[in-house]
Amino acid sequence: MLALTVLSGCGTAADSENVRSYFSEVTGFEAHVKILSNLEDSVLEYELDYVYNKEDSDSFTITAPETLAGIGGTIAGTGSGQFSLQYDGAQLDDAMPQRTGLTPADSLFCLLSDLRNDAPAGQWTEDVAGQTLLVLRYESEDDRGKIAKQVWLTADGRQPVCAELYADNRCILTIQVIRYQEKT
Repeated sequence: MLALTVLSGCGTAADSENVRSYFSEVTGFEAHVKILSNLEDSVLEYELDYVYNKEDSDSFTITAPETLAGIGGTIAGTGSGQFSLQYDGAQLDDAMPQRTGLTPADSLFCLLSDLRNDAPAGQWTEDVAGQTLLVLRYESEDDRGKIAKQVWLTADGRQPVCAELYADNRCILTIQVIRYQEKT
């Protein structure tokens, strides 16, 4: 779990609207992310390059661990999207995760969908290492239980910094955005 200290309180209602507007309008970006997957018996760490393309499909390529480097995927559509994995020219269709949005492969895609389309259940600001971050919390429920997503963004709401994804009050994924570059 991320160690972030809450030092300041409330944001304004316009903050989440600005985030929704921005992520609805941005045409694309590239990001390098680190994902910690907290399984019941172990924690696995992945790094991947992610490309968001509003007009087409999103794509990612795993860069670490070395044993998985080069495996890529594409996700297109809205909400949970349509998902496929590729490696070395071979494509595996119908590879949708069992619990949509809560796996290293589709978590960022589904989180971006939340940022574009959904009103958060809560929002506030936090000061972290001298930087004010906007925090949005999304809550939902599926046939397996409660899901919560908490995402920290730069104060202007234009760049994700990190996120935590919870299933039944247990943090199962942590996403850290190492590099983010909006396409112009």
